[in-house]
Amino acid sequence: MYSLADFDLESISPQKLGEILVDAKKAYYTTGRPIMDDHTYDTLEAVLKKKAPYHRLFSKVGHDNFDTGWEKKAHSLTMGSQNKVSTYSDLVHYFELKKKILSSPLSKGDKREIGEDFLVQPKCDGISLEIEYQNGQLVDAITRGDGHTGDVITQNVVKMKQVVLSTAKKFTGSVRCEILVTKKDFIKLNQLVKKTILSGPEGFYSNPRNAASGLSQRLDGMYSELCSLYATDISVNTPTLDTELEKINLLKNLGFTPVESHLCHSFEEVETIYQNFLRRDRGDYPFDIDGLVVKINNLNIAQSLGEKNGRPKYQVAYKFPADSNQSVIQKIIWQVGPLGSVTPVAEIEPVEISGAVINFASLGNYDLVIKKNLNLGDIIEISRRGDVIPHIESVVTKVTPGHVTIPTHCPACQTPLHRADKNLECPNGHHCLPQILGSLKLFCDRLNILGLSDKTIEKLYHSGKVKQPGDFYKLQLHDIANLDNLGEKSAKNILAQIDSKRSLSLKEVFNAAAIPNFSAARIQQLILVGFDTPDKLLNLTLEDLLSQKGFQKTLAQKIIDGINFRQEWIISILVNTTLSTPSAQKKSLSGLNFAITGTLSQPRADLVQQIENSGGKFHSTVTRHTNYLITNDPSSNSAKLIAAKKLGVKIITENDFQKLL
Repeated sequence: MYSLADFDLESISPQKLGEILVDAKKAYYTTGRPIMDDHTYDTLEAVLKKKAPYHRLFSKVGHDNFDTGWEKKAHSLTMGSQNKVSTYSDLVHYFELKKKILSSPLSKGDKREIGEDFLVQPKCDGISLEIEYQNGQLVDAITRGDGHTGDVITQNVVKMKQVVLSTAKKFTGSVRCEILVTKKDFIKLNQLVKKTILSGPEGFYSNPRNAASGLSQRLDGMYSELCSLYATDISVNTPTLDTELEKINLLKNLGFTPVESHLCHSFEEVETIYQNFLRRDRGDYPFDIDGLVVKINNLNIAQSLGEKNGRPKYQVAYKFPADSNQSVIQKIIWQVGPLGSVTPVAEIEPVEISGAVINFASLGNYDLVIKKNLNLGDIIEISRRGDVIPHIESVVTKVTPGHVTIPTHCPACQTPLHRADKNLECPNGHHCLPQILGSLKLFCDRLNILGLSDKTIEKLYHSGKVKQPGDFYKLQLHDIANLDNLGEKSAKNILAQIDSKRSLSLKEVFNAAAIPNFSAARIQQLILVGFDTPDKLLNLTLEDLLSQKGFQKTLAQKIIDGINFRQEWIISILVNTTLSTPSAQKKSLSGLNFAITGTLSQPRADLVQQIENSGGKFHSTVTRHTNYLITNDPSSNSAKLIAAKKLGVKIITENDFQKLL
């Protein structure tokens, strides 16, 4: 996670700064996991604008059309971004510059001063969306994308709160909305995620904005119902509206939930609303907002001003300052991750930020400790913009000279550490306790073996019962029941979970072994091209990998090293499980694409495995390339079912599917 302390703003070249901001924009819009907070991005963007005002970044809106797995569609509604100001004087100056455009008579003879009427709305910290309607019926929902073309995520949007499937009148046109996860639903979301023991990219969401981004574009549509839609703009075929306020009233009449709107007649009124939000309303608001949107109310004036680089001139985002507070560094803890990374976390004097009491602050990597010159006792500025664990933005008062000592040896096993770029790594994966315990937990998480907490795994390890993943399959009832706080009932439940994973596919075996740099998708890719036995995967060569699409030399070597590192673990899994290898006769589904929706009589993963074992491909979303949608309730209103009917995809039941095998 970048912060301002990572950059020498005076000497950094515009080319380098521009590429960093392009990468940040890509991460923000496509992954839901940004590489820098809003404050850092806005500051760097302002620096770039001074250094290179015509950089390509300023002619782009949103993000390029990266491959997200969704179908693309061009927008019919303007989906531009906004210019930004951060002070009252900048706000006034922004609109004062527009006055000269109004000096000539307008088509309706409107010569009012530009500061007379503004519509002011909270700036939603969410994901922009266009929803198209035809004769009152929802047709498609399209993410902003690059401002011209976006992802068609209709099947997720129809499940969201406050969605309007059919309007009060037979409306034809487009509505711009913001996809948001409210603060209340964000808490509920992470509670649900915790129960399902998800990890990695589908684990806990760091904040509501990231959750809205991640959930809205999940291919499986999971948790879409925890997103809410708030309308911000409307485009109609018949231009009968004269003001922004009339747009809001029309949205209400059609059944939409628009954002809160205030009609202001001066800059002073705008500033009053801004200060009220800063002092009180912002913290109590049901969802995150990061400023106000100030629009000229008169649409005739707005049209005369036009836009530049996709950013309308008649409106501006009046941004809030970052949420922050000051505290004192009490201790810096060096944590060892399951794959060997050693990262610093600062324990700070408890401080309240935006209603939450903060005790720890992330430092990212050892290089940040050096650059920020952090040491115990230093008074620092803490910001919550970015992650659940806040970040240290800067040192306010330097109390202790120099920075805290960077460890040269692993804090857990005392092995000399390696410095890889800006990170510290412990190479002793076979004997470093946090790495071993963390990797055993990854095994359970990736196979969805429930009930085995971190503490339970640690107790099983210290008792000598579990040293490798395969040892889980050797556990007896008394091995678990005798552990602290666990009884016979819990032990039986855990054993039942383990027993349900005694038959594994080749992909499941290698993915559960937590091989560094070897993702499930890459494992499946290699299996499909013929590396479909344990021996073939265990004995992969550099040449084997370089001959495949997407494998470059550095990654290929890391995968081979990772397989060698995990070889004993892989074998321990293979020895204690049955490999569900697809037989030669089970290729009846070759070339066919499947999707699944609704409740099944078996775990979904098992059905997916049957599809893949029989030569078919499973996709989490319904597209025009889908051949079959499997469901036991063809009459339901699920988003996938609606999409399948619209696209003419054949809908079959589980029993029908079995007949295809």
